[in-house]
Amino acid sequence: MRASLVIIMLLIETLVNGQGFNKRYDAFGWEFGQTAFGIERVEDGYLVISGSDDYDSIAPGESFFHASVLLTRVNEAGVLLWEKRSWRPEHSAFAGWANCCDTIPGAGYIVGGSSEDTLGNDEIYLMRFDANGDTLWTRVFGDPGLTYYWGGRQVKRTADGGFLIVGDTQTGGVDGFGLKTDSMGNEEWRRNYGWSTSQIDALLSSDHAPDDTYYMAGTRYLDDSNRDLWVQRTDTLGEVIWRVSWGGPYDDGSGHLTTLSDGNALIANAHGFSADGTMFKPALTKVDATDGSIVWDRPYGPVTLNTVLFAAKETSGGDLIACGVSYYDGQQGLLLRTTAVGDSLWMRRYYYQDSLVTTGQGRFYDVLPTDDGGFIAAGAAYYPVSGPNPPGYSQDTWVVKVDGQGCIIPGCDAVGITEQATNLLGAITLFPNPAHDQVTVRLELPASAAGAALQLSLIAADGRVVKQEIIANGAGSFILSLANVSPGLYTVHITNGTTWLTGAKLVVE
Repeated sequence: MRASLVIIMLLIETLVNGQGFNKRYDAFGWEFGQTAFGIERVEDGYLVISGSDDYDSIAPGESFFHASVLLTRVNEAGVLLWEKRSWRPEHSAFAGWANCCDTIPGAGYIVGGSSEDTLGNDEIYLMRFDANGDTLWTRVFGDPGLTYYWGGRQVKRTADGGFLIVGDTQTGGVDGFGLKTDSMGNEEWRRNYGWSTSQIDALLSSDHAPDDTYYMAGTRYLDDSNRDLWVQRTDTLGEVIWRVSWGGPYDDGSGHLTTLSDGNALIANAHGFSADGTMFKPALTKVDATDGSIVWDRPYGPVTLNTVLFAAKETSGGDLIACGVSYYDGQQGLLLRTTAVGDSLWMRRYYYQDSLVTTGQGRFYDVLPTDDGGFIAAGAAYYPVSGPNPPGYSQDTWVVKVDGQGCIIPGCDAVGITEQATNLLGAITLFPNPAHDQVTVRLELPASAAGAALQLSLIAADGRVVKQEIIANGAGSFILSLANVSPGLYTVHITNGTTWLTGAKLVVE
């Protein structure tokens, strides 16, 4: 008996460690809009880097509405530890774009976006923060007073301790740029990059390449209805070693790059399928470090509205995880896991739902593998599909943690559902728990879900579907018989035919 109890407790610990969470953070309770563009792994938790709309008094009787950079520190369970913001006086400050920023091991964070004055002039803005989120220094690069702009989209720490910022600038036409600094943010070199055959060129991401060289990736607008991917490799001074561009006859998604453990580059993107530039398949492409040739190129799923990938990372085991947005039913956060050669393992969609927001929207701009074999993604949770925000709601920083199968509650993969509501974990209660012959299941789902015919699935720890029952509605209590169910660890999952709604762990004695 004691041995069985020990085994059960170990199973519970395994499940808890693999269980995910959904968190929505409204900075300082101000109800302004926020969007997370980066998430970084730090000791005992995560740092989320967001852009935030803010409102500040700058003089007696005078206020300034502006954008600022927001740092949100959370622990392993997503509990808020602290939040801090930074903005340039009388300017807006922007964090950049997808996978925007970087961690300096043991020493804080670097954010490389842009700032904008009240006349709309944009400059590159580099922000260095310590481990507590306090500003150490800032640097501004650009050409103040001139009519063209400099927009930083991403910064990464370089092998020599400096920083590489990429983005786009208008110096006549629009070109991509790379700007390299030393560890104190002092500019070492700056180079513009463009193609004579395109209208607009922009760089959105960069990473280390072999031999301390650099990769850069972005997009080329060939004309108003045709956009191609762009990847290049430069030496340590920014001189181009090679550059490649490819795409179909229609708009393709922009390239967001990460370096794989074999030194080659992985690009998260999308392939276009319509002349109006709205229909895509999310895609991953691996290119060779020596010349930029395509090693493999994989699109995923059906052609859907504006479905693209914004960032991708490699797991310790060599699999790939990517994040982005799907418009399958409003905006939904998208996660895709593949093998090292791009074979799809699963692709899931996520949205925010509670008693006030019945069909929330959202997207992910960055994702990380977690130490327990799962993943954590960050982006923004938006207003409902059907209308404006209810009172007290705003566009918020959104963080979702899932297990290795993309489940907030382990076992969701066994029910065959790819869409998940993310904020209904408290809608189910099981008692007693542990249970023996039967368990009472109580559901308190929002009205939008409670009226639909639901299915309960009992899933074993090894992924077997042990029982399935149809539930008349999603409100009230009912008895689930555990006759002929062996002792062990299980999860209970509630679905409505198209969407996973909620779930909970159950120990059967």
